[in-house]
Amino acid sequence: MRFRASLALAIVLTPPALAAEGRAVFFGSDPFSDPTVVLDGQAAQRLAWRADPPAFGGDRPGSLRVLYDSRLPAGRIGFALGRPLTEDDAFVAAAVFVISSEGFEADPFGFFQISWGLWNSGATGLERTGSFESFAGDTFELLEAGYFPNVSPFFGGPFLSPAAFGAAQEEHPLFDLFGSFVNFTFGSAEAALPLDRPLLAILEHRPAEGTLALAVHEITGPHSVSAVPGAAAVAPLAGLGLRRYEVDTIGLTLWHDGFGGDPPSLRAEVVFHALVALTGDRATPEEVLRALGAR
Repeated sequence: MRFRASLALAIVLTPPALAAEGRAVFFGSDPFSDPTVVLDGQAAQRLAWRADPPAFGGDRPGSLRVLYDSRLPAGRIGFALGRPLTEDDAFVAAAVFVISSEGFEADPFGFFQISWGLWNSGATGLERTGSFESFAGDTFELLEAGYFPNVSPFFGGPFLSPAAFGAAQEEHPLFDLFGSFVNFTFGSAEAALPLDRPLLAILEHRPAEGTLALAVHEITGPHSVSAVPGAAAVAPLAGLGLRRYEVDTIGLTLWHDGFGGDPPSLRAEVVFHALVALTGDRATPEEVLRALGAR
């Protein structure tokens, strides 16, 4: 089911390394009063808008509090891009957020993510993980930034992970069994993101290099950041059997764990302050902050 909600949209000035056109999403007004943003699935129960003052240097008023709970039905909140972006376009996407320590749970025997990304409004479904009933996913044409805060006694963690799902590869012999996972690639780096600190995550799509890169920085001032140790990972796009996708939406992906239950694999409240997508294959964190109009 589709619902409609709102986010404040601003056209921003971008640094020379990026294209002059760009759009940023801020949460300065009630996200349920404007018809420009779409809620897919059952996302509404996970969202709470706050008309709060700026939370850190360079922040703007307003925020969106989001509940990532692996037990809840899947949903998404997203905003249409100015134009679709394809596998041939170089672009940068970013999110500014704070992971709250309040009520935070990450089961060491579970595996689940805090995530956001870009997707195709017509092709990307809501079955990200598969389930015991069916291993097949349907999240075709999705580029995603994920953070898995679980620390396993067997596999370690936490993990930062960029991931890419290509177009439906229906001719693949395992398509009926695994769905979107037959055309999927990811990268991974073991890194812990700090709680209760403003973070800037940057996802860079670099077609010339054949990579999707993700890095996270802590915001230390209006125009300054500090890299989170180890928080950089790269997904090789060559891992896609069919390197074809088109994304037209940026937003937050709130999945359901088809293999989990109680206790939850993850329960985390994350406060988002901004999202942005800009054309251009490289951007420093400081350039992204300037593009967001940080003051």
